[in-house]
Amino acid sequence: MSNIAIIAAAGNGERLDSCDSKMLVNIAGKPLLVHTLNVFEKSEKIDEIVLVVHKKDLKKIEKEVIEKNKYQKLSKIVLGGFTRQESVYKGLQAIKENNGRVCIHDGARPLIEEWMIERTIEEVDTHEGAIMAVPVIETIKKVIIGEMLVKETVNREEYWIVQTPQAFNIKYAKNIYKRAIEEELSVTDDASIAEHYGGKVKIIPGSRENIKITTSIDILLAEILIKKRLNNI
Repeated sequence: MSNIAIIAAAGNGERLDSCDSKMLVNIAGKPLLVHTLNVFEKSEKIDEIVLVVHKKDLKKIEKEVIEKNKYQKLSKIVLGGFTRQESVYKGLQAIKENNGRVCIHDGARPLIEEWMIERTIEEVDTHEGAIMAVPVIETIKKVIIGEMLVKETVNREEYWIVQTPQAFNIKYAKNIYKRAIEEELSVTDDASIAEHYGGKVKIIPGSRENIKITTSIDILLAEILIKKRLNNI
């Protein structure tokens, strides 16, 4: 039974002030995407990697990431869709087999650790899905949007901030994604589809270092964290 990773790297990086593709932004001397792919290449739990990229970034990624690093597990490069949901679905369609587990991860989360891959994959045997998440630590207000007034203060213990990786049985993921596309269900993460169709999703406490690169501040933080890890090796 294979464990296949889908790396969703087709975002356009609109909120990042950079002339390059977000996936190619330099962090600690390497393109962002290289840091992400290196962890999956190294992981003993991953047999194969499917990379989903934006059409405009394809040639640059092939030249700056793929050719320079010679990834052995990278089996397919797929062009993404208009949304993350469409991009992941295209990645799932590129997987020919149904017997196995799929581990879906944002290419823009370069601080993923191998244990996160292992833990999410392990939980798929007993749950419909498994995701990394961290508990909310700030006070959360529910707001009346039109008036921008506080409606109530919610119990933050019931709320967790979702991360990736998120893992599922391959056949199950294909089926729910196909159904979601057909029914025009719009979501922002993979587990939301499983939840919508009644699946039980296991939360695994993650790390606050597993940040998603969205703004220039995130780049600075990632640079500090990656250099810290390198110095501790």
